[in-house]
Amino acid sequence: MRQHVCVWACALVVLAGEASAQDARTSLLDRADARMQLGAASLVPTLRGRWVYADHKLIVGRVQDVRVSVDSTTLIAVVTRRRWLGGGEVGIPIPLLRQADNDLTVSGTRETIRAMPNLRP
Repeated sequence: MRQHVCVWACALVVLAGEASAQDARTSLLDRADARMQLGAASLVPTLRGRWVYADHKLIVGRVQDVRVSVDSTTLIAVVTRRRWLGGGEVGIPIPLLRQADNDLTVSGTRETIRAMPNLRP
């Protein structure tokens, strides 16, 4: 009987340790997510309404919003793509955007811009 109590006590200690590790991980992820949301919010006034150009001064569209990606690892510029490039809203990761003079640019051809999936079908 004493061995069963010891086994159960050890199991409870291990489970309690896992639960506290999950709680710590959750709060860490919450803080990281909050920082990403703050980063997105701080970029909105800077980027909203700016035109995005691809290779050879191809106009991709205008930045409408800045959001956190689905996997919460990067910031995404939501760009309203021109109709003749497929229309709709596409998400371009912020690290791929470059500023050349006063323009926002992304590397890509007409075909790669057309191939980008819409955020909202």
